[in-house]
Amino acid sequence: MKQESSFLSKVIIGAIALFLLLPVLVTIINSLFRDFSSLVPKGFTLEFYQSVLGGKENMLPAIGRSLMISIVPTLVMLVVLLLTLYVIQVYYPQWDKYLDILSKIPYGIQGVILAVSIISLYASRPGFLSNRIFLLGCAYSIVILPYMYQGIKNALTTIEMKPILEAAETLGSSKLYAYFMIIVPSILKGLVATLLLSIGILFSDFVLVNIIAGSYFETTGIFLDRIRSVSGHAASAISVIIFCMMLGLTFIANYLNQDSKGPVEAKLFQKENKQHGR
Repeated sequence: MKQESSFLSKVIIGAIALFLLLPVLVTIINSLFRDFSSLVPKGFTLEFYQSVLGGKENMLPAIGRSLMISIVPTLVMLVVLLLTLYVIQVYYPQWDKYLDILSKIPYGIQGVILAVSIISLYASRPGFLSNRIFLLGCAYSIVILPYMYQGIKNALTTIEMKPILEAAETLGSSKLYAYFMIIVPSILKGLVATLLLSIGILFSDFVLVNIIAGSYFETTGIFLDRIRSVSGHAASAISVIIFCMMLGLTFIANYLNQDSKGPVEAKLFQKENKQHGR
């Protein structure tokens, strides 16, 4: 009975894995063959990858724009949340539950609603508030807030923060200095994992950038939508490239997240003692 159950479980898992991987496999095949109208593809070529990576329709500038608009809001939110969690954990721990609730609000906001609301409120305003790129960065900051908050908070829970800060004060260091020079470096792998996952979420966005910035700021999502009407094979090649980039980011983030677990209090005390020569 156990052997039959194990075999049935493997069959079910294999069927689910095949079902999930089938669209990716079909997209890869469509990007590598000129003719995929029949069961057996014909005309193997790398021309479609060459055309989108170095030809007339070059997607490298779009990748650069996507990275820029993904990295900048993520770094801004990292600094803001690190400072916010410092204040909450050290001075106002009773506010932690309210911050947790506020950070989950963006889960219930659809991308279309968020983009239209931002455009309606700020597009006609004078000054930098009417800048579409600035508005897009602010919208992205809202989108990644739940992921950034939970990731940073989870990283902070792996260490005993208050005893370390108290020990740093005893050794003559301020709490803020100890927080950024001892606590933050000790959870660096968890922070990097959170950053990579957030960048991955923003990198593949299409809805927000299409409504707020449109063709004015062509990211990979806008570029893919434009190429799709020109060549389905080239669009498949772009999809495969984006998928590989996201897969790499996810793999690195998961590896760092797993490797960052474990007690680090002893290392923190050693680092603080070494800095103060005691």
